[in-house]
Amino acid sequence: MSSLPILHRLLFLLALQAPQAQGATLKTPGTQQCYELNLIREITNDLDKLPVASEETSLQRPNLEEFLTFATNSLGEDSKIMKNLKEIQPILPTAMSTKEPILIEKDNLGDFRVKLKEYLSAIRDSLNCKNT
Repeated sequence: MSSLPILHRLLFLLALQAPQAQGATLKTPGTQQCYELNLIREITNDLDKLPVASEETSLQRPNLEEFLTFATNSLGEDSKIMKNLKEIQPILPTAMSTKEPILIEKDNLGDFRVKLKEYLSAIRDSLNCKNT
């Protein structure tokens, strides 16, 4: 009689008795990078789902004043942006806030452009005309 079937059974029984690995799975550098990218994607998606508070309406007028000042100094009184900003002024609430208005870096048109786009988007959202 051969002892081979008995050895197979013993190996099988030993495998059943071996402790199972617990905890986090082993991540190789490639899978770790994919894992981290998935985490970043998840966080980004969750952030996109959070409700965004619209800009405080009491700051709309003081912020517009800052944009008007910058546009006057950098683009001139006759610029199209300046004229259009002046057209917006009458529709904004006049309530003043105790908070500081937006700060635009001096002579930085890039900063002006980015912040003005965000500002105009917030005003558009508050006016409920997002599709225009």
